[in-house]
Amino acid sequence: MDRSMVDGLLTKKVTIGVTGFSRSGKTVFIGALAQALLSSDAWSQRRGQGPLAQFEPFERGSFRSAQIRSDIDSHLPQFPFLKVRNSLVGHNANWPEPTEGISRLTLDLNYLSRGWFKGLRKVRIELVDYPGEWLVDLPMLEQSYEVWSEQMLALASHGLRSEWSHLYFAEMDKTPADQDFDEEVAIRLSETWADYLQKAAAHGLVRNQPGRHLRPDALRHSPVLRLAPLPEQLRSSRLGKGMARRFEEYKKKVIKPFYSNHFKHIDRQIVLLDVLLALQQGEPAFNELTDALKHSLASFHYGKEGILSWLTGVKITHLLFAATKADHVTRADRANLEQMVRRMLASIDEHNQLRSDASKYDVMALASVRATEDRMTINQPKREILYGQPDEQDKQGQWDPGGLPLDMPPDWSAVHFQFLKFKTAAMPNAMSEGFPAINLGKALNFLIGEDLK
Repeated sequence: MDRSMVDGLLTKKVTIGVTGFSRSGKTVFIGALAQALLSSDAWSQRRGQGPLAQFEPFERGSFRSAQIRSDIDSHLPQFPFLKVRNSLVGHNANWPEPTEGISRLTLDLNYLSRGWFKGLRKVRIELVDYPGEWLVDLPMLEQSYEVWSEQMLALASHGLRSEWSHLYFAEMDKTPADQDFDEEVAIRLSETWADYLQKAAAHGLVRNQPGRHLRPDALRHSPVLRLAPLPEQLRSSRLGKGMARRFEEYKKKVIKPFYSNHFKHIDRQIVLLDVLLALQQGEPAFNELTDALKHSLASFHYGKEGILSWLTGVKITHLLFAATKADHVTRADRANLEQMVRRMLASIDEHNQLRSDASKYDVMALASVRATEDRMTINQPKREILYGQPDEQDKQGQWDPGGLPLDMPPDWSAVHFQFLKFKTAAMPNAMSEGFPAINLGKALNFLIGEDLK
């Protein structure tokens, strides 16, 4: 047996799924976590500080180093770590573009074991990322085309969405009730539907199906994406019957293979949630986030009875929900942000199914890369504020975002929170010290801390 085989047998492997709806911060999380691990030595004499603070193997000195293993599964799409890291470094730093399709980043973590087998050991973690837009497709597996169409059209005709869907309804009104299934008609309808979904997604709404309309990856221009919902008067036509067949094809050839292949080896899961943006946009957007999370997690049961287990035959043991952009609220409000997510999850998981399914379960506030500093006002009465540079401003300054509501659901008449989208600050030391963060080490400790003992 050669050395590489022995090394493989002695290396524990942990696969971590990084999920969340669009713009929840998955790309920044993976890039910042990798950079924190690679640059941990800069904080070896300053325990309790740096991006890995609260990662217990680092705090007790047993974690030694990390290496990116680009030679592992080199035939599969790799997470663009260097591109993401470099976009966040320097005086012209910008938030990185979201990744396209499924990507992976594999790291070897070297640590000093203090158990029965003392000495330098290794844990290999694989971080698996995929577009958040695909997450919302999972509930479609349990729906018929008729039920799905009714839901999507009802959603499109109300509230904020009605402002962007009128062109699609106009296209349907022009379509004869006895329309044949014609690819040109299917293309016209699906492209108009996709344009509406793009507008909804740009405003932070998340229940956008089919998700591949937003991030098609390798399916771009594929006939299986010539899919859109139709009203009852069109579903009995040849066009409607053709759309129904395409809906079943989308489930069979797109949704099922993606989930069964993607989750086949996942051991741990972190779900990132951008609650603050939804809160800023008001009651309809906040309710849609809650509703989308409820529908996705209902199909996403982590126990043996759920669709996920039926597709993959595995059970995820660690489940972490993280409310991202915790640096966009004042320090005192971060506990309220965490509590808001706990109450949201309690409202959609009344029977504690998620807590029962996972061996370990937690909720926390998270900022993978801090864009603000915590400060206090000078004049009385003193209060906490943020120091940073919002997108629409040309320089840094002090900002009061207001307080988070304590009730769930919120009393919308009393909500005075302002979500300021802060630019990333210049971080010249990030190459050697990693990025400043909130609870990044704590999140890592929940996911793998027990594996480095």
